[in-house]
Amino acid sequence: MLQSGLHVGLLMSLNQLVIPYATFMAVSLGAVAWRGGAPERLGAVVMVVMVAFQMTMEKFIPSEFNNVDISSLGTDIIGLVGFGAIALHARRMWPLWATALQIVCLGAHFSRWASITMSPVAYALIRSVPTAVILLLLLAATVRCVVARRRGQVDVPWQDWSMLAWHRGRN
Repeated sequence: MLQSGLHVGLLMSLNQLVIPYATFMAVSLGAVAWRGGAPERLGAVVMVVMVAFQMTMEKFIPSEFNNVDISSLGTDIIGLVGFGAIALHARRMWPLWATALQIVCLGAHFSRWASITMSPVAYALIRSVPTAVILLLLLAATVRCVVARRRGQVDVPWQDWSMLAWHRGRN
């Protein structure tokens, strides 16, 4: 009984972080959209789509931590596909890390599905913290873009796969 009361208390504490986190996310995504490179801005779009999907699904299927959260599962699939697509074409490392973190989130859903004894708090954290880390990655990448621009460095945001094909044809 004490353990379930502790879980409820921890989940309520996590709920108190929603408004500060949402504010941090809004400010961060605004900064990324304003100053980031093309891949970073596209990453911000992926995050906005994830949030919009989550908020829309919450109206139909409320979040829960005792079973697999279907709306969060869908959100994480959107993130995996979006960041994975960016990772295939961007000349950046952060999309690869973001894609890997989305795989961690999907692993949390699988673990929740496979383990009835998984703590609801552990499930809440492992499905949420990687997304916050992705937001920090986007901010760090944006800072890198700003610093590179100030130094006059040329930013080549996208991989030119046609040049790779052309080079292979020469050999």
